[in-house]
Amino acid sequence: MNISDLGVEQHELSYDKIIKNTLAESDEMTVRFINGLFGDSVPLGAPVDWLDKESVSSRHKGIVADFYPKIAGRMYAIEIEQDSRSRDMAIRVFKYTVGGAMLHGTAAARAELSIAFPQPCVIFLKSTKSTPRELTWILDFYDGQKVTLKVPAILLGELSVKEIAERDLFPIGQFYLRTFGKLTARKIKRFREAAEALLTGLKNAVERGTVPVHIALQMQDTIRKTMENAFIRSGKEVDIEVTTNIRETLPWTDYGEVFRKLEERGRAEGKAEGKAEGIAEGKAEGIAEGKAEGKAEGIAEIVRNMKAREMEISEIAELTGLPTGEIEKYCSEE
Repeated sequence: MNISDLGVEQHELSYDKIIKNTLAESDEMTVRFINGLFGDSVPLGAPVDWLDKESVSSRHKGIVADFYPKIAGRMYAIEIEQDSRSRDMAIRVFKYTVGGAMLHGTAAARAELSIAFPQPCVIFLKSTKSTPRELTWILDFYDGQKVTLKVPAILLGELSVKEIAERDLFPIGQFYLRTFGKLTARKIKRFREAAEALLTGLKNAVERGTVPVHIALQMQDTIRKTMENAFIRSGKEVDIEVTTNIRETLPWTDYGEVFRKLEERGRAEGKAEGKAEGIAEGKAEGIAEGKAEGKAEGIAEIVRNMKAREMEISEIAELTGLPTGEIEKYCSEE
């Protein structure tokens, strides 16, 4: 029997796109993520803008980072690297930073140029002992000025699941199992412990309110796919019985059920509040209709976001419990 016979399959995961889409769904989570990356203390209610990089001309494609969030007027250049084999990382990230400044931080008058550079950071989803812990730029100007700048590098494999949770880094933490590389019998115990800690930490983040329920649902699905990719890469190194045991005994959370319970609690709280305030019957009816419309639109938005993450209709139906016809209707309303 092959691993594929157990329903385990290889998944194509667009890492930078998934991370960007995850963050774009919640401004507060984006602020938490940036604070966790840089050790900043940006207020959670700060406005977030996603600066455009998709519509730049072809000649600029090589000088743009994966994404440029702008928070409370400050721009960041975030680059996601799947591994650390590139030997020109310092110059590449420099180009991406300059590219962000040229596209989004330049103001020019007739005889004056003002450039605001974004705060850069490179994130290595997979690393080795030789992966740089920071990048150094030494800028030597013609007039004798010399500036040395340090660029932080985040090595996902050197973080613990506890650090990921404490620093609100689940947008990249959903790929944590990828850091194990090819899975072997020697790694299997640590792999399972990491998977269990990751799923438990994600559930705790939902309960703390730092990760929205519908985003946790999508993250958990990414964790599952990353885990299955690890099983596929292991080949015959890992026993099929062990693979099955790991997958079936991990603490998976039914976030569809959690989402429904939160809705029920919200309706109950709203009903109690309405009663306490003595809302008239007609007004209450109008509010109920408005809430129903808002609920439907919220569900539609969640479904569209899941489809944008390249999830199949059948997967969305399984995760949310919605009929496929209803899901197709929501997706066609984009």
